[in-house]
Amino acid sequence: MCHFKTWYFDEHGYVVSCEDCNHFQVCFGTTMLTLSPADYEVFVKMVAQKKEAHVAMCDLNIRCVILPTPCNNIHSFLSERELDTLHNMLQTADNEMKVQELISLF
Repeated sequence: MCHFKTWYFDEHGYVVSCEDCNHFQVCFGTTMLTLSPADYEVFVKMVAQKKEAHVAMCDLNIRCVILPTPCNNIHSFLSERELDTLHNMLQTADNEMKVQELISLF
């Protein structure tokens, strides 16, 4: 049974990791992904690259962003606003993890 450490949580979703098996769970909107540490890193980078490469539309609420997941058969379909929210969520979680790593060094 997993024992989760919460890295991010708000009304849009959460990022947690299991302290036993090291897998991550990312929940955003109506999608929940359970990812290995390697897949989680790939997903975070993919979201950042998608955000950086996306050309802004006139309406931030139109779903126009197709985001692949580590599972080849599943993609998320997001609006620019949702992509920004997901990106901010993952970056905040990543910052929390890095801070925890630094603190554990002392």
